[in-house]
Formats: sequence, C-alpha cells, structure tokens
Amino acid sequence: MILFGTTRPKNQKITGLFRLLGLVFLCLAAGCDENSESLSGDGDAESVLENETETEENPFDPTPYVDPMIGTAGDCGQLSPAASVPFGMVRLGPDTVIRSHSGYDYNLSHISGFSHTRIDGVGCNGVGGDIRILPGTGEVPAAALEMDKETEIAEAGYYAVDLIDGSQRIGVALSVTSHAGLHRYRFPEGVAPVLSIAFNDPMTRLVESSWSANDTGDGLDGWISAANVCNEGAYTLYFSMKFSRPWTSIETASGSQGGEDTLVRFEASDTQGLSVKIGLSSVDSTEAAADRDLEIPDWDLDLVRENAREAWREMLAKIECDGNQEVKTLFYSMLYRVLLTPADITTHSGIYRGTDGEIHQADGFRRYHGWSLWDTYRNKFALISLIDPTRSEDIMQSLVGLYLEGKLDWSTEHEPYPNVRTEHAAALLLDARRKHLNGFALESAFEAIMEEAAELPMDSPDKQLESAYDFWAIAQLAKILGKTETYDTYLAQASEVETLWTDTFKTMGEDADVMHARGLYEGTLWQYRWALVHNMEGMIELDGGTEAFLSNLTQFFEEELYNHGNEPDLHVPFLFNYVGQPWKTQDLVRSLLVEEVNQWYGTHEKWSEPYHGRIYRVDPEGLIPEMDDDDGTMSAWFVWAALGMYPVTIGHPVVALCTPLFEKAILHREDGTTFTILAPEVSESHRYVQSATLDGKNLPRAWLHYDEILEAGELRFEMGTAPGTSWGTASEHSPPPAFE
Repeated sequence: MILFGTTRPKNQKITGLFRLLGLVFLCLAAGCDENSESLSGDGDAESVLENETETEENPFDPTPYVDPMIGTAGDCGQLSPAASVPFGMVRLGPDTVIRSHSGYDYNLSHISGFSHTRIDGVGCNGVGGDIRILPGTGEVPAAALEMDKETEIAEAGYYAVDLIDGSQRIGVALSVTSHAGLHRYRFPEGVAPVLSIAFNDPMTRLVESSWSANDTGDGLDGWISAANVCNEGAYTLYFSMKFSRPWTSIETASGSQGGEDTLVRFEASDTQGLSVKIGLSSVDSTEAAADRDLEIPDWDLDLVRENAREAWREMLAKIECDGNQEVKTLFYSMLYRVLLTPADITTHSGIYRGTDGEIHQADGFRRYHGWSLWDTYRNKFALISLIDPTRSEDIMQSLVGLYLEGKLDWSTEHEPYPNVRTEHAAALLLDARRKHLNGFALESAFEAIMEEAAELPMDSPDKQLESAYDFWAIAQLAKILGKTETYDTYLAQASEVETLWTDTFKTMGEDADVMHARGLYEGTLWQYRWALVHNMEGMIELDGGTEAFLSNLTQFFEEELYNHGNEPDLHVPFLFNYVGQPWKTQDLVRSLLVEEVNQWYGTHEKWSEPYHGRIYRVDPEGLIPEMDDDDGTMSAWFVWAALGMYPVTIGHPVVALCTPLFEKAILHREDGTTFTILAPEVSESHRYVQSATLDGKNLPRAWLHYDEILEAGELRFEMGTAPGTSWGTASEHSPPPAFE
C-alpha cells in the first residue's frame, strides 16, 4: 500500500547479520562451522539461540530476536552494534574508518578501534567515542585494521569480530556491565601484542584529556572532557583501565586522526589471550576502578556475556509477544533500542557528579543522564514507565536534579555523561505524576521549571507551538501542586497560540510543503500544523470543525505529506481516532509498521523522487534514509504501534488504539499481574477492528485510559477485512480532552 599525558583540542573531520533467515544463517554468520578459524568467538555462537521456548525452569527469552545490526549502515538509523546492558554507562563497540554518527557504519570494513561510549542516532557527528583501543601485532601498529566481516557477531550484550593485521589475525570479543567493559583479544602464538589507545579523539570537539600509569604496572587512569552533540556544552568522564598482565613499555605515537595515541606493549607469550577491563565514572578514577572491580572481579568474559544477556532477557521479557521470526526480531530489536538510555551514572558507593559539576549523594534512588528529550519525550519515556515504573521514578528524579543543579535546553559545560538536549522535561514529569509515579520531588523543581518557561523560544511557528505545549504542561503541574493562580496564568499562555495557529496553519499557503519554511526546525508547515496535541478539541475547532479537520487530515496522507523520518508529525496517523474514522488509523499504522510506503522527506529537504519500501526492516539499512533513530524514539513508535496503542499527548494519561501487529501480546506488570492484548486472526487482510472488549465487557471507543492498562486483565480486538465503521466512530467515543 502506498500512503501518504594531557592532550588539548585538535581539528577533527566530520566524519553477523543473523536471525532473519533463522538458525542456519545465524550459525554461518557467527562463524560457528566446525572448520572455522575465527579467533573472536567462543565456539558457542549458536548459544544465542538457546532457550527460545518457555519452560517452567527457563522463562521466556526474547534475546535471540535482538539484532543490533539493524540500522547500522549508512545514514539509515545512525545505530551501533556496541555491546551494552539496559541503561548502562558503557557502550563498547567498533569505530569504523570513517566514523559515522555512533562510530560505526556496517558498509565499511576497516576500524580504528573499539570505544566505550555513544548515544545512537542523534545527528551531527554523534557524541561519545571515548577511549578507543586498537589491538595490533607489529612494531609500528597500523592506524586501522580490516574486519573479517564473516566473523562479525552482534547480540544483546556482546560483540565479536576477527581483525586482519597483515598476515596475522586478532580475535576480538567484547562484553559489558553497567559501569565497565571487558575486552578479550586473542593473538597468534608467540606474537608480542600492542594496544594503541586514543584518549584524545572523541566524536565531537575535544576539550581536554589526561591519563597516568598506575603503580602496579598493569593499568591506566584518567579522564576525558569533550563537547556534546553539535558541540553544545561539554561532558567529563573518568576511567580506570586494567590489563590482564603487566606491560613492557608505554610510549606515544602519531594518532590516526592527529594528536598522539598511547602505545602499550606486552611481551610475547604462549598464552594467546590479553584482556582489558575498564570502568567509567562521572565522579573520579577511584570510583571508576571500584565499580569496575565490583562488576567484573576477574577476567571471565563468558560470564560477563551471560550476565549481560540475562539483564536483557529480564528487561525485554516484560513484554511477551507472538509472531513470526521477522516481526519478533523487529519488535525486540526496537524495544532493545528504547532501553539503552538514559545511563545510570550512580556509583556503587551511591554518589554521582551532577550537571553543576559537584558530587552529590543519591539517597534512595539511581541518577540517570544522557538525554535527547526533544525526540524522546514524545513516546520513549511513556514506554519505560509502562514496563518499568520503579526505574521511571528514578529517571524522573534525575530530571528534577537537572532543574536543581542548573539545566539548559541543550547542554551545560559540566555534563557528567555525553548528552544531547533536555527540552520538554516538565511534560515528562507531568506524564509520570499522572501515571501515579510519585517517587520524585516534583515541587522542589517547580520554581526552576517556571524560570525555564520564562525563557522559552517564540521566534518561529514551531517554537511557539512547542512552547504552548510546555505552558499547558506547567499549568497542569501547578494544578497538581495546588497553585491555582499559577495554573490560570500558564493555561492562558498556552491558549495564546490559537491566533498563531489560525494565521499560519488554517489555510495552507504556497510554502506549506517547504522544509524549514518560516524558520521551522526539520519540518514543513503541513507537518507542524497538527502540533496542538494538548488541545486536540481546540485545534479541530480552529480548523473549522470535525469535517474540515478530517478533510485536511485525509489530504495530508493522500498527498504523501507525512514524514516518518522525523519527529514533528509522528503522532498524526493516530488522529483519525479523534474525528470518528479510526479505521483509517488502523490501515495507516499497519502500513507504516510492515508494508511498503512512499516517503518524500529527508532531514532538510524534500526529495525529487520518493523512497519506496518498508520503513522498518531487519537489515543493516534498517530504517529509511536520513531517518535517525534519535535515541530510541523511532523504535519506541514501532513498539507502541505494534502493541496497538500510542500516547498522542504526553502528560495526558490516554492512549489511542489501533490494530496490533500480534495476535497476542502480554505485558508483565511489576506487581506480577499481566495485561494481555488479543487480536485473533490479525493479518494484512484482517487489519480492521470490528469491535473490542476490555475484560469481557464491550469497549466501544478507540482509546484507553492509562489506569485501565494498569488494572485490566485483557483487551481483545475482533478483526475483519473491511473497515469497522461502527467501532469508535461516535463523537462521544472520541478520546477525552487534555486541555483543562
């Protein structure tokens, strides 16, 4: 269907596959043939396929369906196959030559090493890429080595590959914990290993870095400070690195990107292995070392790998769904992306460094950092609160901490971890509170929230729309806190945007389909005209009523003006639920999830010819061109839509319903109860909801209150081949208003 030492700044350049084809293909991609000469793996690559069947002793394990290679090729997601654990500080993976966004491009075959941090899909040059290590065998190490792509393995919590160094091969295996990473290198027998370590080459502008050798001759400690995304502000990270055996010498050499690399040499040994473990901390190198040794007390990479996999199993299994191999791979790979950030930066001693640059005690919570809120506020944190409400409360308290310590829309000069943007944090606090998450000190941040509101930008139509949404969210927070006058003030400010909307969006002019028209950020007037999500009823009225709004909404999709490659209009496919034609939402959403469509827009321009194909694919080019995953935002859209629902208005505890992708999906709640979504016979042909029940009782509306998701046991859809024109179509069954 087609639809609508100390080093200082230097100049920087802007710079396997398995599961889809099943078990046999995975085994081959992992190099698990009995005659394989791969040095990177453990001879157990097919272990990622164990435990797919749930038993009493072995609970449901979705980790075999996670494919970290999806979206790693070119500019089709800007993702990385780096080893990680849920919400971990360490993202340990390869940096290709030339580095791209998250450090890696599947299409390239040479790497400059393995670095420890990154936030995926956030544009510009990305962020992170800290402390890059490249193993070598020569007296003069190569600046980059070729990967044997046939040996490349990427799974949840693990990455491995063989490197070709002249006539020699080096096996590499990587795994991580929350605050530490473990490298295992296998060299040919009798070779004297050398590690080239770059402390001065992050993905963004280097501010400063420093390192020193420890007293025992087997480790290095130091720190690095670098700019955040788009060179806004800066972050500082501390590290402590330890080797499995002492070095013979340390020297410096010209680095591959300019500046100097540190060369750490080791004696030749009958033991082929050399391991490195490194801890990261926002506080100092002492804390980094302590966390490293607590989380990785020895050198057992197999154990670290298994623990990482179990951490992912526990998180991903909170949603259990059926479906074929491909669909489940898409679903769990997207859910995996959602759960990578923000990072838990709290040390095991319970301290962290805040945005003010000072050390703080975390009393009864874990501090998180690494935000990309302009993107992720729209759906990602609502998903985290659904599947992990306790962690979500800590994440919200971390946002409160930003306000208390000094918060900017982008980044300060004292970020404790790589960071992107922090707009719309107040809306997330509202959303959490309205979902009964109370474990954060909302009132303590309210004064700072109002101070931030006084500085909200109003210099373009999109900024006025987004600021109006923030004003509405602040008004609702004031109401929760019993501040009546403040509530009235901000609600009035939220209403002032109505004049702008009428003047700019009611009648679409000649520039309505021009990217960046009138100063818009990465969108068109058509794509931004639907942005009054906090006042849907008001927007419909401003547009001339239900029929006029429905006509314009239909035109938007029929003329293929919708852009799924960026965030401003991601919610728009669900708006037919608000004007009595939910079957159009059902049809659209399924097409966007798994069918071929036309898409016309890149980040900054409309193309002369459309991209035609699927938006989400099990492939290294897994997303459409120029569609950044934006720190899990696009992945969260897929997960929500595949479950048959979407949070149109963050801060309003209501989800719009649509056709699920699965016949059965089970949400395992934190209290041990379950919420099951059933859609018997759902398919490409049976894509339309005819009726629905909630716990066996008729559900005539195409929306749910969040409390119903928390309290009900079963949502059941009856599906059909023709639009269900009697379900969810009555005006009284439209989603309830948020503007109050």
